[in-house]
Amino acid sequence: MASAGAQPESVSEATLAVSGFVIVLAVISVALRFYTRVYTRQGLRADDWLILAAVVTTIVNSALLLWGNCVAPNGLWVSENSDASYILTDGDVMYFKIIVASSVLYFTVSGTTKSGILYMYYRIFHADVACRYQVFALAGLVVGWWVGGTIGALTSCIPLEWIWTKGFADTTHCFNLNIFWLVTGIIETVLDTLILTLPIRGLAKLELTLRRKFTLSAIFLLGGFVVVTGIVKVVTGYVPGGRLPSFSNGEVWVTVHMGIAIVCSCLPLFKPLFDRLMESSLVIKMSTLFSKG
Repeated sequence: MASAGAQPESVSEATLAVSGFVIVLAVISVALRFYTRVYTRQGLRADDWLILAAVVTTIVNSALLLWGNCVAPNGLWVSENSDASYILTDGDVMYFKIIVASSVLYFTVSGTTKSGILYMYYRIFHADVACRYQVFALAGLVVGWWVGGTIGALTSCIPLEWIWTKGFADTTHCFNLNIFWLVTGIIETVLDTLILTLPIRGLAKLELTLRRKFTLSAIFLLGGFVVVTGIVKVVTGYVPGGRLPSFSNGEVWVTVHMGIAIVCSCLPLFKPLFDRLMESSLVIKMSTLFSKG
């Protein structure tokens, strides 16, 4: 029987550092988003509250994973263990319960983030009938993926408590979680790509200067980082021919993917804040100083 070994300390610390940085970046982005909305007196809309719900859920999810790693330092190893004779400790049992909760919360974070972005599109491009229907169609697909993924996470083993009594690897009570990881990840990547490219056509129809259209297009296309992190998440976590994904490889990319998606959802709203910053006396003085030099 394989013995449980904790992750190398350096890897664990690196994972914690990267996850913490991305989460802090997401929190700052949402705070600036709300500040910008108040500063411009545009008022808070449904998309703002959806993104707020996403970042709060991200924080809760990260806190759960941190707690799980504290109560069961070998939790990642145990979650990938296929040895049916291994006896789960009380810490392992708690870790499995946390993993189930975290899986459900992941679909909630991604679902609310995507819904917030789509609602923002609806506000910007509501006059374009074709774009409006595309938003509705994508919203339906996102909700379907959200609900389907949540149900899948809650029925990965039947009965559910089998997860924290025997683990994910049992073939009689649990489905292939590795395939579930792959399929839901691929569908999410397709959805992210469709959401990313949707506003390009709508921007072309808006009465804006060419420079303004180019700037907005570039901001929206920064969302390509979300697609990239989603692909990396799927690739690093998927284990060819296995029944379980590599949670140890995919965990950090799950957090990065969630955080980057929240950050990118806020970027299109930052122009008024950027304009105010460029007009500040400090920036003007620095600009004058450099121009003289």
